[in-house]
Amino acid sequence: MIGGEPLTGRDGELAVIRRAIGGNRSGVVIAGPAGVGKTWLAREALRCAATAGECTNWIVGTESARALPLGAFIGVLGNAMSDPLTNVRRVINSFVAQQRRRRVVLGIDDAHLLDGLSALVVHQLAQSGGVRLVVTLRTGGEEPDAVAALWKDRLLARLDLEPLSAPATHQMIEGIVGGPVDARSVTRFQKLTGGNALFLRQLVTDQVAAGRMRQVAGVWMWDGDVAVSPSLSDTVGRQMGQLSPRLALVVDTLSQCEPLSVDVLRDLVSRDDLESAESMGLINVERTSGGLMARLAHPLFGELRRASAGEMHLSLVRGQLAQRLGADPDADMQATVRRALLTLESDLEPAPELYLTSARHAMTLLDLDLADRFATAAARAGAPGADGVRAMNLLLLGRGEEAEAALREMTDRPDGHHWATVRAANLVWMLGRPVDASSVLVGLSALPETAAQVAERLAVEACVDAVSARCEIAVEKARSALASEALPDFHAMMAALAFIMATGARGDVGELGAVADEALKRATTSFQASHMRFWFGAVYGRACRLTGRIDEFVLTAEQLAQSARDVPGLAYANLALLLGNACLVRGHAAEAARLVHEALAGVQIHSITTGLKPASYFALAEAHAKLGQPDQAGDAVAAARSCVPPDFLFMQTALALADGWAMAAGGRLTEAVANVHEAARIARDRGQPTHELACIQAAAQWGDSSQVGRAHELAGALPLPLAAAVAAHAQALCDRDGEGLLTVSAQYRRIGDRAAAADAAAQAAIAFNEGQQRKRGLYAAAIASELADECGGLCTPALRTPAGLKLSGRQRDVVELVVAGLSNREIAEKLVMSVRTVEGHVYRACQRVGAQSRDELASIVRSGPGRPNG
Repeated sequence: MIGGEPLTGRDGELAVIRRAIGGNRSGVVIAGPAGVGKTWLAREALRCAATAGECTNWIVGTESARALPLGAFIGVLGNAMSDPLTNVRRVINSFVAQQRRRRVVLGIDDAHLLDGLSALVVHQLAQSGGVRLVVTLRTGGEEPDAVAALWKDRLLARLDLEPLSAPATHQMIEGIVGGPVDARSVTRFQKLTGGNALFLRQLVTDQVAAGRMRQVAGVWMWDGDVAVSPSLSDTVGRQMGQLSPRLALVVDTLSQCEPLSVDVLRDLVSRDDLESAESMGLINVERTSGGLMARLAHPLFGELRRASAGEMHLSLVRGQLAQRLGADPDADMQATVRRALLTLESDLEPAPELYLTSARHAMTLLDLDLADRFATAAARAGAPGADGVRAMNLLLLGRGEEAEAALREMTDRPDGHHWATVRAANLVWMLGRPVDASSVLVGLSALPETAAQVAERLAVEACVDAVSARCEIAVEKARSALASEALPDFHAMMAALAFIMATGARGDVGELGAVADEALKRATTSFQASHMRFWFGAVYGRACRLTGRIDEFVLTAEQLAQSARDVPGLAYANLALLLGNACLVRGHAAEAARLVHEALAGVQIHSITTGLKPASYFALAEAHAKLGQPDQAGDAVAAARSCVPPDFLFMQTALALADGWAMAAGGRLTEAVANVHEAARIARDRGQPTHELACIQAAAQWGDSSQVGRAHELAGALPLPLAAAVAAHAQALCDRDGEGLLTVSAQYRRIGDRAAAADAAAQAAIAFNEGQQRKRGLYAAAIASELADECGGLCTPALRTPAGLKLSGRQRDVVELVVAGLSNREIAEKLVMSVRTVEGHVYRACQRVGAQSRDELASIVRSGPGRPNG
């Protein structure tokens, strides 16, 4: 532990050091640039050695002691000084004497600063082979020959310490703040610090202290500007505060926009100043195919200057830079957005057309917050069309009330029909008011309409029908709208969303992939549709899950994640939910929970009230339930229930399934099954056969086979491998057929649902043992255990029931509640039975597994098939 904080992010390197100390060599040299954590690692290695009872010493090389013979070992010599060689021998003997009592581990920090005699002592100790050495060395400079000989003569192993990797950075940040950190914040810290452990520790500490980094929905997020403390300034580079005005201008210019062409920079600063900045290590210049490009030597240099330079000065710099960049054509959208932002934050006159163009570009690049700034500035400057772009952007931002106010005013214009349909879409998706949206659309249908206007209206009407669970009508309207070549990108996405939702619920997979591909193609190029790509991906993923196309969903999610770099703000929350659902359908519940927590943090920080919020809670409830965490699952269900719009009938199946999983995780299996049975009945009445199938599958995973007849009917009606698997699952459960359940496990695995496969294998293990087929039972239990481990550790009701424990009906409910920690009286009240009956069930269950108490019974049940008890 260094400075009271545990070592994180360097576990692999620490293991290498500990092996070097305990191996054939005399220790290790830890080499690397400043700030990568050499001292931190060396101290941790010595702490571990001291904990193991070894004698440790810490020696530091410094510039001031370098001028003195044996300066680093002055403390060892004390007052008894003599000729240099005698002093060297005395220092060596002092450590050898310690070695006679117990092993000595000596840490030498900053060995490149040792004087010659101190370096000789270290070299002689390494040659002696007794004392173990942990030596740190800064690369890029000169070190004494005796130090270089440590690894060149193979006396010590050499460990070249690289900057922290992204995973190590993530681990270190979480160690500092003491909790999960969202991936965007980690990426930002990694980019700013370059993996420098010293900079990272200081930067994280500063952001937390300044309130820029805070915990939201259980996740630490950094969404503000960089807080720069005096400590950070001292850590990164004191020369930042001592620059001449001309050198400061070089740094300030690059701090506002990098990288920059040297040709551009030379029009703003002198060549001599550029050369001086490069020689001082303030900037890096590299030759590229496009010529010489300059960037700051370290990203934090720009943050330090932005924090200390005056705003009037920086406004002037931005204006000069924007004008110079405007002299050349913009290379791409990013270049236009960059130039517009410099103009917006400068002392130049407003540029309305540039702002409006950049608002559209920022929407395409997924930065809706920046788009709102540009659109607002364009509207204030009188750019035609700016109000429409801003209203659309407000809708996509989830700021439904603001969008409603803006769109309501726009419906009286000549193009009011178009904006009325956008308003209806906002009422459906952002405000959860499909009935009000329907009223707007009915009013439009009573007016004369062109064919293009009809298509726009039908696209949004299809959304109203889809969320209202009128799937057949939604499909017809969406298909009609998509047939129009004049359909705007926004309306095309609306129609595609409705089509995917409705066809997924109906199990009609024929056109599913083609419609999804076309919609996602639009979403990569259109400012109206770009931000919807992750939202659409999640809806498509739900349809794929309902129809058993899990591999297709996972592939789509991966492709969408790769379609944009450094996804900002609200877009990242949608992406996190998409990736979380992709993990969940594969059975990786722990990773799913982590990602969905990040999505909910984004929901909270952006005050989102759209479907993203309840959808996140649905996924979170299922993930926690499959991890055997009933309290967290129940909390997620309660949160979901509080934010599902009452008229969103389409979400009711997902809510029922989330609730069922939470109940099952808490041992309330009878209630869980009854809950999804009712949801299945409703889905059947509404013409949502795949929703019904999902309910029957969940019940089967909890051990219920009562819907076997209906499962076979659905398998006959739906030409889907998933439907066949669910029917076979229910049948095998009904027949207590171990071989059949193993076959079902394989079917689920081919579909891609490892969690369901694990449950079926666990149920097979029980069926085999009931039939006295112990070897087959052990085999099935091993498969269940392997699948659960592949998923990162599942703890579902099926996996909690060990092979050999015969449970059914109320008996199983009682044991599940014992596992959940309820007393016999609490179980009796919950299940409406006498305490004596509960006691009887518990007693018989203990007898069957050889448990001596309720606690031992719970421990055995938790262990699951193929796992050791306890």
